[in-house]
Amino acid sequence: MSSGAVVRHPSVPRSITVTPMKRMFSFDYRHPRVMARIRVAIGIWLLFLTAILCAYTSWWGLVLVVPAALHFYLAYRLSHRGRR
Repeated sequence: MSSGAVVRHPSVPRSITVTPMKRMFSFDYRHPRVMARIRVAIGIWLLFLTAILCAYTSWWGLVLVVPAALHFYLAYRLSHRGRR
């Protein structure tokens, strides 16, 4: 099936068509080394912002630790995928 094909699901009425969704992070997989470095930089920036928010305002800055950890994890996965 090509990426532009129209897919009809049995539960969807005939008047509504659904197009298949492309892979969400396709650019990540085409350029794994570059995106791993960008994700590490974003993770470091988020940790820096967390430190500033926790030092000067409130502990709500700790909420940024979760997205930072996600970026580090995705960078780790991309870096290992790029070596294959």
